[in-house]
Amino acid sequence: MPHPINRGRGRPKQSSDVPLTGSRALDRNSGVPLYFQLATALREKLDAGAWEPGSSFPTEREIAEEFGVSRTVIRRALELLVNDGVIVLKKGSGAFVTPPRRQIEAFGLIKALSDQPDNLTLAVRTAREELPDAAVARFLDMSPQPRPVTHVTAVIHIEGNPTCLLDSYSPANRVPWLLPAVQELQAGAKPPKPSELILSRAAVSVELTFFGRWGGPQLGASAGDPALLGHLVQFGRTKASEQARPLEFAHLVYRADNTQLALSGAEPSASQVPGSQTP
Repeated sequence: MPHPINRGRGRPKQSSDVPLTGSRALDRNSGVPLYFQLATALREKLDAGAWEPGSSFPTEREIAEEFGVSRTVIRRALELLVNDGVIVLKKGSGAFVTPPRRQIEAFGLIKALSDQPDNLTLAVRTAREELPDAAVARFLDMSPQPRPVTHVTAVIHIEGNPTCLLDSYSPANRVPWLLPAVQELQAGAKPPKPSELILSRAAVSVELTFFGRWGGPQLGASAGDPALLGHLVQFGRTKASEQARPLEFAHLVYRADNTQLALSGAEPSASQVPGSQTP
């Protein structure tokens, strides 16, 4: 528990688990708002130490004493840290350090089925064949005459934790084994790995969004909670083909409060697909 704050003369004693000594000074002549500079300085202190989840974060008074800023600036800075998911505010108790975010490689359905790591499971919500809309057909390079795609909605679990809400589209003629494999999963069986598939690069973009009423509960979140939305295009080919083509277009939705997406130019290996905690 935090120690009582010294309300006598002089500087109050540090009552939190995260020390502020040695913090980066704020530049009051900078064009960057003070609350943003303060949030950055506080985030640096968190990143510098492996604090246990639940550790007490400095109070508004301690922050004011260290940085010489108003409560308005402090509260806006703390709001940024809450939105980043690194601290949580508890009414009447103060601020506390949250558990470290899980670092996740962004990957789609085809990658998950191709590597099949032991600690990854798929909970299929829907699986069907349908004609794509114009946007999906464009991402999958299916013009001028789109053909049916395999459309799968699923939740990816890593180490038993719901991690990603997946909405995936793949050309049925390029990936004919996909729908039968997903149907095997729905039946409780483990489908064999595709033997003729060679995956190449995956193009991924990420933006901040918010959960709706259906998507949030799938990952243990609530409607309106912040989420990370990834758009993925997975390229690949069969052993008989020399040209890599789009094999999958997918929307990937993650919780923004406990997930850190790792994006790289190279394809992640099977050992990199499952998440690992980072401070």
